[in-house]
Amino acid sequence: MKEMTGRERVAAALEHKEPDQVPIDFGATRSTGINALAYRELLDYLNIEEEIKVFDFKQLLAEPGEQISRMFGTDCVALHRLAPSAGVQIDEYRRERLMDGKEYLVPKSFRPEEQKDGSSLLIANGVPVLKRPADGLYFDDCYHPLEETEDELGEYPLPGTSEKELLYIKEHARDLYENTDKAIVASTGISIFEKGIKDWGYEEFLVRIYTEPELVKSYLEQLTEAYLQFLDSYLEAVGPYTNIFQCNDDLGMQTSTLISPEVYREVFKPYHKKIYSYIKEKVPGSHILLHSCGSIYDLIPDLIETGVDALNPVQINAEKMDPGTLKREFGRDITFWGGGCSTQTTLSFGTLEEIEDETKRMIETFAPGGGYVFNQVHNIQSNVSPQRIIKLYETAKRYRKI
Repeated sequence: MKEMTGRERVAAALEHKEPDQVPIDFGATRSTGINALAYRELLDYLNIEEEIKVFDFKQLLAEPGEQISRMFGTDCVALHRLAPSAGVQIDEYRRERLMDGKEYLVPKSFRPEEQKDGSSLLIANGVPVLKRPADGLYFDDCYHPLEETEDELGEYPLPGTSEKELLYIKEHARDLYENTDKAIVASTGISIFEKGIKDWGYEEFLVRIYTEPELVKSYLEQLTEAYLQFLDSYLEAVGPYTNIFQCNDDLGMQTSTLISPEVYREVFKPYHKKIYSYIKEKVPGSHILLHSCGSIYDLIPDLIETGVDALNPVQINAEKMDPGTLKREFGRDITFWGGGCSTQTTLSFGTLEEIEDETKRMIETFAPGGGYVFNQVHNIQSNVSPQRIIKLYETAKRYRKI
């Protein structure tokens, strides 16, 4: 078989054909990347000089540089929204020292305000929207515009886009298409269940699903319509350059789904199907990559029916998420994008030999017949040493030829 480009490799995997070798993703989504502090240690260990862009300050994620991407054999590249988190735009950066005392590039408009207790608040339009605890690494949502809603939704911020963003993503998409041979993963920012949790608050939204189903239905209908309007212009801008569209909806926890399959089918599934069908209608041949953490085994048949083509992060340590079972039962219908090594256990706390063994076994399990893109389970965290990261990707490259 002739050597494929990264773009061809990922396309084959998504079409359930065996590529020349297993495609690798390092940092093409906000759940397949690396914490900026761990990335700094990796660069220092390898004696690589590079200014590190923290494009996602909420999770403290670094944008992988070209040298590391080549070293790890990555076949994918991210197409970010202009403001991927809390409305903070990433088209301009400034230097700032982070908690390790070293300089990083952070979005120019990212200016959290430190509080007396050592925590940090990000304030937008006079309202605290994100909070990082004292000595913490990550920001959490602290503003839920619909939390106090009673009988009617009233005015609340619906998702959309702007002419500035459309120009930004179109130029970025064209640049990635013309100047790389990698698969371009377009992050749409679309979520239904997860957006409800952000708008209402975690407990509040879960309660309202049962106590005020008509109000929740009205919310989901308005939200879905806003997404469809957004997709009209977004897909026109990026559709000529990519056919991989990432959506998000964390439907699982460690031991089970967050909602029952019955509630998912009745309340959320119709809206997922409507959105994913719309994308596929507007961009023929497109693929939906859904990020959904945790134990989602019971929902996979439904997700396939909605039009999901690939699942990330494939949390292999969660209940019912046995890799062999997943591949055997669903491997003909869905691509597994992740699952290469557990960040909860092996990558963070195992030996180098255990990292190599698990990575090899996961490739041997998921890769046959196509339908697999290698990545560790979710983002590499700040406590993962350079030696562990290098072992992970050296092993993936060694065993990626099926």
